[in-house]
Amino acid sequence: MLWPARRVPGAEVVAVAARDGERAREYAKQHGIARSYGSYQALLADPEVDAVYVGLPNGLHGAWAAAALAAGKHVLCEKPFTANQQEAIEVQALARQKRLVCREAFHYREHPLMEHLVQLLGGSSNNSSSSGSSSSGGTGPLGRLRSLEAQVLIPKWVFGGANIRFQETLAGGAAMDAGCYCLHAMRTLAAAAGVGGLPRVEWAAAELASPASQVVDGAMRGALRWRGSGSSGAGGGGGAEQDQDVTARFTASLQWEGLLPRSTIDLEGDRGRMHVSNFIMPVFGHVVRLSTTSITPTSTSTSSSSSASTAAGAAAAATTTTTTTLRVYGTGESTYWHQLNRFVADVRAVNEAVDSGDEGALLAASRLLAADEADCVANMGLLDDVYRAAGLQPRLPSAQAVAQQQQAAAASKAVGAAEAGSTM
Repeated sequence: MLWPARRVPGAEVVAVAARDGERAREYAKQHGIARSYGSYQALLADPEVDAVYVGLPNGLHGAWAAAALAAGKHVLCEKPFTANQQEAIEVQALARQKRLVCREAFHYREHPLMEHLVQLLGGSSNNSSSSGSSSSGGTGPLGRLRSLEAQVLIPKWVFGGANIRFQETLAGGAAMDAGCYCLHAMRTLAAAAGVGGLPRVEWAAAELASPASQVVDGAMRGALRWRGSGSSGAGGGGGAEQDQDVTARFTASLQWEGLLPRSTIDLEGDRGRMHVSNFIMPVFGHVVRLSTTSITPTSTSTSSSSSASTAAGAAAAATTTTTTTLRVYGTGESTYWHQLNRFVADVRAVNEAVDSGDEGALLAASRLLAADEADCVANMGLLDDVYRAAGLQPRLPSAQAVAQQQQAAAASKAVGAAEAGSTM
């Protein structure tokens, strides 16, 4: 966030907060930030702060996003947006009431690579001369989408076992930290290809992070399915809905045995396939490999020895497969720059709409806020369903998780005391 803020017009980091005031002061000094605070609430009371970036552990996202909104601040909140869907609904209801931008920080989504893929799947591209204002499902190079697969694999050496990502009271888990990318990317691209509505979680399987935990997943895999028809889900972009039976698989791990992180998406349609590597951090190098199949009718003549199944003048078909490799870097800026640039622009647009009272501007602002709301609520709902399908419970906000642990410890202590008393 610090480096992009120096390069995005209208963005300035004016304050930082930490639970430890000395730590906050050192951080501010190191990065040239004007003010530091020893509590999050103190930062929210600063009248010169217009927006807040919430980069806390998962279980604290919802509480402090809500606190920032209550203080009148716009919010860019790290993924996963909250601990569960219910908390996401509550936070976004407050954002709607306050008319404030509250966005889940899926930085990859704002990069030109993802924008290009969304337009491509909808039947146009960034280089197309057409307006792209509407497109029908199945008009992209893949044709009618059949399946997707996403992988986000983080090597085990990146995070130690004591990392916050493996702590139950901080809403930890591989599905939360890596799986949220898989679900969001597949939803985004499926919607772009004209797949309507939200998928159903068909199954999920978790690998626990350690033998000591029966709750936190170190890896998660699963399958989704879109069936029937419906309006396009949030987070996508373009194609009209298609009658559908689309399957999707994902694998997310924070304990992968590989050497380097991997993030890939594979899509298959009735006219081709596409592989995308390093979709989360494309600025460090990525590849899009698109293979499409075209069928060209060719006229054939018959002879006396021809097969009875081939009539005179019947059409034969020549199948041609074309493979294209492309890379999309745009201006070369990072995903975080593109994310902050859009956030600043949208905050400015919402502020101007509210200040002006113009009905058209207010309508556009409300649609922007509604899109953010629908997107993060849908993704958190899928995460909840993944955990349930894997035989685990959806994550809890930290305050609830800590209270639950304390209650369990107190109950266990009471049982132990009762058993000791019965043996006297």
